[in-house]
Amino acid sequence: MRNFTLSFFLLFTSFCFAQFPETFDGTAIPTGWATYIGTNGEGTNNNWENAGDYMRVAYEAVATTAEDWLVSPAVAITTSNSLLQFDQTDAYAADYGSTYTIRISTGTSQTTHADFVIVDTQDETSVNGGTALEFSPYTVDLSAYEGSTVYIAFVLAQNDGDYWFIDNVDLINQYANAPDPVLNPDPADGAINVDLAEDTDYNGDTVIDALDAAYTFTWDNAPTGDAPTGYTFYLDTATPPTASSFNASTNTGFTIYGLDYDTTYYWQIVANNAGGDAVGSAIWSFTTEANPLSTDEFNIKPFSIYPNPTSDFIKIKTEVTINSVEVFNQLGQKVLSLNNDQIIDNSINVKEFNNGIYFMTITAEERKETFKFIKE
Repeated sequence: MRNFTLSFFLLFTSFCFAQFPETFDGTAIPTGWATYIGTNGEGTNNNWENAGDYMRVAYEAVATTAEDWLVSPAVAITTSNSLLQFDQTDAYAADYGSTYTIRISTGTSQTTHADFVIVDTQDETSVNGGTALEFSPYTVDLSAYEGSTVYIAFVLAQNDGDYWFIDNVDLINQYANAPDPVLNPDPADGAINVDLAEDTDYNGDTVIDALDAAYTFTWDNAPTGDAPTGYTFYLDTATPPTASSFNASTNTGFTIYGLDYDTTYYWQIVANNAGGDAVGSAIWSFTTEANPLSTDEFNIKPFSIYPNPTSDFIKIKTEVTINSVEVFNQLGQKVLSLNNDQIIDNSINVKEFNNGIYFMTITAEERKETFKFIKE
């Protein structure tokens, strides 16, 4: 049984126009947005809520089917904004039978269920993109509504199903030409002795320790060409960089964890929009600072992990009792959390993880250490 308890929010708002992009920063449902449940009245315990910088809604066991609605303010659809784009994921790799729909209303009421028409339907496999708890972009064509003012509804229908997490909702120009390459990288091309942030704390969880460090990358959009609506971030110790790639929604600060000291990295940002990827994006390099800690300090650990790299299981070697294990990806997102009862033979199953770098935080007998491992 999956046990979660989330707060229920019920919000009705007066008529106003949506502002996009909507990043859901803060702790409240944005002004003008509404949440409510389906016409059968089931699912009153869990509904859409702001999780700090994205929206989420949890599953709930009910008699038949619970519907949880998140509805935007009214927005005018034109030829320059008729592609709905947002980031999404769910909580579990297994399929628990949830249905995810985008619905559109051209009526005057934000809260009249019957006014909405389903324009897109997904199952859990589509929403998680193959990996739960990792956001990926999704688009819905709204060109049929060009010239109309609409409400946009995100509706999760389930019975003891899964979550839906959404972020960075935007309306973009699906007729745009591909953007020009981005400029002005930070760190600058060829930079040396780049400082790495140690002991970075992500949403209250220590993601990295003195062995692993982070950097927040930024860049500028080109002053020419059509605007980007997203970016693909590539990073590697070889060029062209192909070892790691991530989707970025903003150029104002993209943090990557697990960088090594005294190492030269190559990175590339490929801007994109509905017209495609920027052509001719530069590859930049930088070299991180020397390791500030001694080797002796590194080796004082109550645990070790193996094999590393791995394709299926990570074993924890220790003589103490493990209380919990948490695994984070390079974006600082928690992708796995296990308590003592869920850890069998000190072995952690990572078969379903995407290939890449991860961090395993092990807590045991008032000790806490984080290890980097590679899933291949």
